[in-house]
Amino acid sequence: MNNKFFPSNFLFITIMFMGTMFSLSSSHWLTMWMGLELNLMGFLPLMNIKGKMLEAEASIKYFIIQSMSSSILIISSIIMYSYTLSWYSMFTNTTISYLIMMSLIMKLGGAPLHFWLPSITKQMSWSILFLILTWQKLAPLFMLSLLNTHYTPLIIISITSTMIGSIMALNQTNIQLIMTYSSISHLGWMLSMVLLNSTLTMMYFIIYIIISIPLMNMLSTNTGNQLFMLTQKNKSNNMVIISLILSLGGLPPLLGFMSKLTILISLVQMKMIMMTLLLLTGTLISLYFYLNMSLMLMIKSYLMIENPKAPKPYNPLIILNLFSSFIIYPLITMIMIYAMTILHKS
Repeated sequence: MNNKFFPSNFLFITIMFMGTMFSLSSSHWLTMWMGLELNLMGFLPLMNIKGKMLEAEASIKYFIIQSMSSSILIISSIIMYSYTLSWYSMFTNTTISYLIMMSLIMKLGGAPLHFWLPSITKQMSWSILFLILTWQKLAPLFMLSLLNTHYTPLIIISITSTMIGSIMALNQTNIQLIMTYSSISHLGWMLSMVLLNSTLTMMYFIIYIIISIPLMNMLSTNTGNQLFMLTQKNKSNNMVIISLILSLGGLPPLLGFMSKLTILISLVQMKMIMMTLLLLTGTLISLYFYLNMSLMLMIKSYLMIENPKAPKPYNPLIILNLFSSFIIYPLITMIMIYAMTILHKS
């Protein structure tokens, strides 16, 4: 399947999309599991678009990890069914709910179970990397928000993800690996709120996707995937890429800062000061390699930048990223206060 526009790819994309939608629209644990499997079956052929040996190896690794976590999920659900005789019930048995939580964390690539993710993503094309880091996390995040379990292990996983994602990215020279570890770090922020206020988690996730679409598209147009290649001449305006990178790092007044700020406000309101400080420390560490990438892009003289004449389809996303403090922040604040009021009343 060397042709990128092979007709069957449309079928596989549809299967992948429908699998996730199947999981999201289901209230039944068995059908959620079926949706995850359907999504996996659609995604595996897409990983082999170019038909290279490295892609085949990565897709086999991905298949083994996802199958293993799905097996743990369905076995735990069946054990739970034998206790409660209901597929719809929330999980009250602590051991089983921990098992289900760890299987979903493995699917997401969270901190203690993240080792499979970097070994796969460094062999991928940018489009498949984008799908692994965004779309493939949607269903497991949704399922995680439904779990009725203790918050303590999720706090530990959240802090570990943010720290490990930031520290491991410091020594990387491959841009795809940096983006992968950055995604693990951002996952820590999402997991910190997933049981408390899933609206904020989804908002953070959507903002991460809005930043990633133009950023990964622009990085894919570079000559290679190594960090030093950012200094070479390319056709895009580097100040836009720098603004997107710093937005991922969470610098005000960019869009990435807004999502972090809302989660920080919520955590402080819940008196979780230590967790807030540890998440902030992880973000500060990650800011080092974001600034390093920005510096690589700024090294060249301004004369080497060629402004493209054709408008890009993601220009509105870039504008949204730059002016988010005036557009998005008031909206997010209103939604957050509204959600908090409902939670407080209930």
